[in-house]
Amino acid sequence: MNAYFQFATGVSGWIYTGVALLMLMGGFRTLRKMSGGLRLLAGAWGVAAGLLMLPWTLAESFMSGWQRYDLGASVIAAVSLIGLTLTVLHKER
Repeated sequence: MNAYFQFATGVSGWIYTGVALLMLMGGFRTLRKMSGGLRLLAGAWGVAAGLLMLPWTLAESFMSGWQRYDLGASVIAAVSLIGLTLTVLHKER
């Protein structure tokens, strides 16, 4: 997976590792009901969604818009957007 993300988006694997650590820390803080956990988790999901949609926004003159989309990248980006939506819309009690 890491190699796919590096070649598909052109982003270093260390950035994805950092996003994964932010998600782990946000999830831990959320489950322990510490302050800022949901905000950290929402931010990590937002960064992940932005990184996964990066190839769609690149202007490449030799490729048409439809050639940039593939099913795997679309599904993974949709999962990150769903995670972001669920985190943002969650209400604490």
